[in-house]
Amino acid sequence: MSVRTEPRDLSQQLHQTLTIPADVMTAGAMVGAPAPGSGNEHHLHEANTFNTNNEHHPLERTVCINIRASLSDLCLRANTATWSPPSSEATKSIFQQRKFMDLGGSAENQGDLKSVVLHKMTLGAQKSTFPVALGVRITGVDDSAYSQTGESYSMITMPMADSHVSRVLQEDNTDLAYEFARKFPGYTAENLDTKGIHEVAARRFCLVAADHPLVSAISENADKLQMGEISMMPEGLVKISSGLYETILPMVKQQVESQIKVRDLSHTSVSIAPADYSSWHDVRTELMSEAKTGFKARVEAELSAAQGENLSELKAAFHQEERAIEHMIDHEVHTFSASVDVSYNFLSF
Repeated sequence: MSVRTEPRDLSQQLHQTLTIPADVMTAGAMVGAPAPGSGNEHHLHEANTFNTNNEHHPLERTVCINIRASLSDLCLRANTATWSPPSSEATKSIFQQRKFMDLGGSAENQGDLKSVVLHKMTLGAQKSTFPVALGVRITGVDDSAYSQTGESYSMITMPMADSHVSRVLQEDNTDLAYEFARKFPGYTAENLDTKGIHEVAARRFCLVAADHPLVSAISENADKLQMGEISMMPEGLVKISSGLYETILPMVKQQVESQIKVRDLSHTSVSIAPADYSSWHDVRTELMSEAKTGFKARVEAELSAAQGENLSELKAAFHQEERAIEHMIDHEVHTFSASVDVSYNFLSF
């Protein structure tokens, strides 16, 4: 059956997201219009007018971060500078929403961690015993804090910081993401080429679910494609040529990725780096130099005052003290701790 293209009730922003540049439309028109259909007319309709996520009542989580490492650890093992949940199951337990499935009490965690609509991420408290400023990178937070080296970080923590003043790290505009979720429930940039898509390669056509963003994109650009109607099968699947599908889908995917703001929290982590140095080795060199400058001056003064008496004993004692200074700098354990409040929802379950 044929289906007349009927524009959805889309905001101007979402309309722009699904609008494909004219040169791409021209290429799409050249590779073929949708495959012919048959029978009665049937209007495309908005698939669902509700969203399981409430934009006015997002999920709330407080995540506690703790990184403990010595300078020796940080120089030799890069992973000691990173905090992350120990497994993907732990990450899911932190962020996904637990939903009861039946009256027997069975439940499962739900929510696509690759498509998180982030409302706000706030630093509740932080404490650092590191003697240098730390550049901190946090999953889901833009790197917009810069150090003197030119490196960008999610935030920079001052040496020996201890603060309980709340501070917003990231706040996203969620309006377009929620509109997209209402108009195209269940779809994300990640699953546009799998969900609701049934390729029939041998016949060179594809069957696409009527609620798929690709169908709306074709409808929104029907004039450029020189198409009047979209054919739909009785099962509610829209039939289009493989050429049109292969031409338009990558652009729709790119548009959704770039304009529908979502965050990937599936590999959540927090990492620290010396903000004003290029590496932890440079930090070690600087701290050693600072510690030994005064020590060497004292050694020279005491050796001069000794006037040749017990020089070997003094040198041995000073050598032992120098080794103790190096050991303390290398192996003293420092900590960076923080609590982060996350307000968010899922674009798709």
